[in-house]
Amino acid sequence: MHVGFGVANPAFHTLMYGDPRPGARPTAARVAADIFRQLVVRVAEAGRLRVDVDRAAEMVHAASCGVTLTLIQGGDPGLSVATREAVVTAICADSPAARAVRPPDRPVRHAVALRAALPQLAGDLTPAERALLAEWLDRLAGADRHT
Repeated sequence: MHVGFGVANPAFHTLMYGDPRPGARPTAARVAADIFRQLVVRVAEAGRLRVDVDRAAEMVHAASCGVTLTLIQGGDPGLSVATREAVVTAICADSPAARAVRPPDRPVRHAVALRAALPQLAGDLTPAERALLAEWLDRLAGADRHT
């Protein structure tokens, strides 16, 4: 949807994403990112991610923006599908392509899912317990390996 909208509305897409500056992000881009992140949280809660929510959202966003800008400039239309499939394979544990290139990684998927759901589940935990559980889940999900 992001790519299709951007190609159909190149001036709007360029206004939102075409002039990146450190620490500056147009309000529309922030709102769109927040909405998209919530969608990624739902995927994580379903146990389908193999990377943490923020990493998955950033990967999809980076790929979508890059593909859109390339297509606006006249790039290969097949780039969108190829890039989407590569990103899905990288972030989702249960895509057919992901299963073909690596074994199932259920512990990672479950750690990512529980980490995504932690804000709703943590009512019975103290702040220290919540922080410790979050740290363990991040470590199990490999969040610290993405730096």
